[in-house]
Amino acid sequence: MIQFLTTTTEFEVWDAFVEQHPQASHLLYSDWLHTYRNYGFQTEIGVYQTAEGIQGGFGAVIAKVLGFRFYIIPYGPIGTAPEVIQVCLDAALNRAQAVGACMIQVTIPMGSQSCRPMYRLNEDYIPQGFQLGNAFKYVYSSPGFNWVDLTGQNTIEGLIESFPSASFRRDVRSGMRKNEQLSFALTPDEVAQAYALCQENADENGYQIRSWSDIGPTLLTLIGKGRLKLLTTTSDGQLKGAGLFLKAGQYYTYVMGGTKKEKPTRHTGHYLQMKAIEMALQAGMDGYNISLGGSEGVKAFKGSFGTVPYYFQEGTYYRVLKPVRFKIFRYFDTWIKPYKGHIAQLLKRIKR
Repeated sequence: MIQFLTTTTEFEVWDAFVEQHPQASHLLYSDWLHTYRNYGFQTEIGVYQTAEGIQGGFGAVIAKVLGFRFYIIPYGPIGTAPEVIQVCLDAALNRAQAVGACMIQVTIPMGSQSCRPMYRLNEDYIPQGFQLGNAFKYVYSSPGFNWVDLTGQNTIEGLIESFPSASFRRDVRSGMRKNEQLSFALTPDEVAQAYALCQENADENGYQIRSWSDIGPTLLTLIGKGRLKLLTTTSDGQLKGAGLFLKAGQYYTYVMGGTKKEKPTRHTGHYLQMKAIEMALQAGMDGYNISLGGSEGVKAFKGSFGTVPYYFQEGTYYRVLKPVRFKIFRYFDTWIKPYKGHIAQLLKRIKR
């Protein structure tokens, strides 16, 4: 039996499960899901629970845009056994039909490679009657992990020695020497300033992040609950770098960051990533997700930490529930895509 959560106490019990369940993600936190309400979407969390406690569940975004309605599960369902996930899938399908969605989409964290936060590819996890693919990209669905394996590592120096490039090892050590004033942003002013640096980097490099007004209160809430670490480094009273790292599934995920560009370089990005890895080591975690994506230069930088990319090769599925309406959406989607950068602002005005 699936229960849809309604109270703050229920949400917190779910969030505690997400923090500890090995195949969970920060995308499942109630606070993170509820940020989609800023765009006029609905969100809900369905939980499969027994006398022993929560066994699995899913978080859904009910996206309503220009008369179309979609039931999107950005990450999951997750569960302690394949049969739990199947129960969740059946409940999600019934719920999508009940709210009048023209399509339902899920992203199950599984693949053919072996990575601890992923389920191994198994037919028992595959939703029946669904098609493989990501058909709705206006709600973020995780493509996988960029995993730094920490098993067998006891010290930061030992990890640095394992990095394949000698020049990269020098850059890491340089960053650790030049960026000694590390702190955690905690107050609203500190968090806002750190996020402004992330926004500045996004603007300079031509990508978009959520506005501070949309995401700021959620970041402060997650920091207060100890699930988000916002690391900053300063010099002479000036902010030089910031990085957001969310803890869920017994690992940290790098969400975003920003650094001041200086010559000579301070290698601040190297320093912040190493500090995140140090947090993971100190917490006894077996890995760190530095996240997929970015420019070619960013991908190369992440890869220098000895990462292994793991993709949800058989993870994202969708099922069309109203073929005519979905076909009309596909038609509009062809001309919406070039304007995706303006979609968020549009959604905030539509609110229906």
